[in-house]
Amino acid sequence: MQWIFELVVKYRVLCSLLFTSFVSLWMIFSSSERQAATTRFLTASVFYPLQLTFNQITLIEDVFSENRRLKMHNAQLSMKISALQEQTAENQRLREMLDFSKDWPYELIPARVVARDPSLAYRSVVINAGKKDSILNFMPVVTERGVAGKVVQSLNGISLVQLLKDPSNRISVLSRRNRTVAILETDDGQHFFMRVRSHEDFQIGDTIVTSGLGGIYPRGLEVGIVKDIKAGSDPLFKRVFIRPAVDFEHLEELFVIRLSPQWASFLSEMDSIEFNGND
Repeated sequence: MQWIFELVVKYRVLCSLLFTSFVSLWMIFSSSERQAATTRFLTASVFYPLQLTFNQITLIEDVFSENRRLKMHNAQLSMKISALQEQTAENQRLREMLDFSKDWPYELIPARVVARDPSLAYRSVVINAGKKDSILNFMPVVTERGVAGKVVQSLNGISLVQLLKDPSNRISVLSRRNRTVAILETDDGQHFFMRVRSHEDFQIGDTIVTSGLGGIYPRGLEVGIVKDIKAGSDPLFKRVFIRPAVDFEHLEELFVIRLSPQWASFLSEMDSIEFNGND
């Protein structure tokens, strides 16, 4: 029965024409009283319900069509809003980086993260700046918040940056308050700490910066804040845990400091020295 109904709905104009023609011919050969009675009957029981049904079907189709159109329009608006929100967030980050670079005493090369280590505990990222931008190996990499890592491989248009999250990337740091120098370490890329002597005066909230003694990072770059202090297994030492200044999980834009490693200059000077033996 359903296919009959669908067929009638699909060809409703033709079916109406055929039905009307049949009824008209039948009524032509009927008496006047019969014609009047038949007309009232058909109007009340057939034509009006059919017309109402067809109107409802047409209305439902129009509603479905309008609903699809509104859904498509809503999807387009949602994508536009998402794109505008992303542009707004990016503009805010770029404004912060621009303000940061204006006050920075070193020449900074802006770069964008284009890839990163696919492992869960990623330890490196790839940036869209390289040798063509005068970037060399071991140049420091920072954000507007602090130290992110260093360049370990520079190609023509991209560079590989080793993050502080890499356990093999240890840097020399010091406390801005008491000037104590230590080495920043991590075993898992999540927990950062310094091993210091038990008598050293560290307090939660102390700011930790680069010491400038490693030959790569200039002195004074912010690294993090002391968040916890725990005694070590050796009573002579304790561990000072650091909360990094940089959010490594959300790196998007970076700066490369155009600063050659200090030891590179030292080696160049040493190579230029000529030693003359005594006669």
